[in-house]
Amino acid sequence: MDGTGARYCGGENVNLVHEAMARESSADGKKPKKDAKKDAKKNARTRFIATLVTWILLNLIWLQASQAIAVNEVNEHGRDVNGKYTLDVPNMMNLDRQIPVDLTCDFKPKNSTSPVVSIRIQHEFPSGELTTVWEGNSTDDCPDFAMSLTSGKHIFYTSVVQGDSADVFPSRNLSAEMDLGMHLWEPFRVEGFIVANALGLFLGIADRAVRGVMRRRKEARSRNLPLHKRRQKEDWEQIAHSMSGGDAVDVDDLIGYQPQDTDESMEMQRRRMREQFAAQSTEADGDTDPFVDDDGVDQDDALGPGTTEGLTGKVEEDRNIRTVGDLWRRLSGNEGDKKKKR
Repeated sequence: MDGTGARYCGGENVNLVHEAMARESSADGKKPKKDAKKDAKKNARTRFIATLVTWILLNLIWLQASQAIAVNEVNEHGRDVNGKYTLDVPNMMNLDRQIPVDLTCDFKPKNSTSPVVSIRIQHEFPSGELTTVWEGNSTDDCPDFAMSLTSGKHIFYTSVVQGDSADVFPSRNLSAEMDLGMHLWEPFRVEGFIVANALGLFLGIADRAVRGVMRRRKEARSRNLPLHKRRQKEDWEQIAHSMSGGDAVDVDDLIGYQPQDTDESMEMQRRRMREQFAAQSTEADGDTDPFVDDDGVDQDDALGPGTTEGLTGKVEEDRNIRTVGDLWRRLSGNEGDKKKKR
């Protein structure tokens, strides 16, 4: 087989494979449409599930955050009793919302020999107003209290009452435990759920909007591509689809491109392939000139009749051909020039 025939045959085979893959993946436009619809439906379902999960997570996160408690430890068993504790209630987001506060306490004698004393818990507001929260003996159970406090400094006094006098600081005969827990985000619970749901809705809409913009830009870029670049892009996408798990090319798809007459000579087969390859190149390049086969043109008499010398017989190894460049120089007749340069 001569160099020209080999080169055209290789190019024709590649184009035949591309055409077969394109014909298989776009047969009557059914297969790619089904695959595209299936992929689009699957992607839409995945995006919907992801948006739904995100929406649920946002609501769960806010539900947990709104129930969080900032605990302030006033007293603890085994330590000295703190008779005066200042609780600084913040003004959340400067909205002047009242903050729910839980007061838990437990009192008991220091030891078995300690006397039973009376205990009084008092609360002083930022305005200076003083109220009694609870009063009882050191052996009594101290109940839990729930109150709503405005922003500012609130002072809690724990004192021991002995007779008619009250000590600001409790005696050492008393063991006390007392905590103040502030629910900082509970006043904004409703607003938080509204924001979480609005954010989830925004994420869903933004996802669709962003994907729509990206799709329109991709379509605009595809429309601006030249015709031959667009065809190359389509061929590459079809090959990538097949390599990534798409339907493989069936050998029977190439039957239409095979010679109909098996007894046809190799020269006629090469000519047929050259004509088909030239027609493809003409269509891709926009060339409207008719194809003229070189075999049909009268040869120059000065060249003499053609021969098949060097194309028949047993193939012999040529040690001078080791790379593709060596083969190209041999086919183009530039090997002599290279030897002269050496």
